[in-house]
Amino acid sequence: MNLNINEIIRKQQEVLTMRLQYWRTEVLFTPQWWFLLISFLILVILWLLILDKKRVISIILFGFISFSIVSILDTLGGELLVWEYPKMVFPWGPRIVTIDLMISIFFMIIYQFFYSWKLYIIASVCLSAIFSFILEPIAAYLDIYMSLHWSHFYSFPIYILLTIFIKYVVDKLLKIEKTTGY
Repeated sequence: MNLNINEIIRKQQEVLTMRLQYWRTEVLFTPQWWFLLISFLILVILWLLILDKKRVISIILFGFISFSIVSILDTLGGELLVWEYPKMVFPWGPRIVTIDLMISIFFMIIYQFFYSWKLYIIASVCLSAIFSFILEPIAAYLDIYMSLHWSHFYSFPIYILLTIFIKYVVDKLLKIEKTTGY
C-alpha cells in the first residue's frame, strides 16, 4: 500500500466527522456525559476550597506535570487501541480530558497533604488501588471507559510510579530553585 499524507489527512477527516456525529447523537447530554461534567466541576470546586494557597505554585507545577503526562499516556493508549472512551465530555482533544484533569487533581491533593516520602508513597498506593480497582471498573460499568487490550492490574503500578516520579521531579525543581535563589 502506497499512502501519502493527503490520504492520511482524508482518513483523519473521516474519523473526525464520525467522532463528532457519534458524540452529538450518542454522548451529548447522556447520563454519563452529565456525570463526567458534574463530578469534574464538584472536584474542581472542592480542590479550590482545600488548596494550600501558600504552596499554590508548587502544587500547580505538580498538577501541570501530572496532567501533561497523564493526558499523553491516555491519548497514546487510545491511539494504539489499548482502550477507548465511549462517553466523553468533548468529542476532540485528549480522549477524556475531564478524567485526566481529575486524576491530576487527586495527585495534587496527595502531594499537598502528604509531605514525607513514606506517607506520600502509602497515600499513592492507596489512591492507585482506588483508581485501578474501583474507579476504572465503575467507569467500564457506566460505559465511560472500554478496555480493549488492558487490565486494571497494569494501571496499578503505573499510577504509583507516576506519582513517585512527579513528586521526585517537583521536589528536585524546588530544591534547585531554593539553592540558586531564583
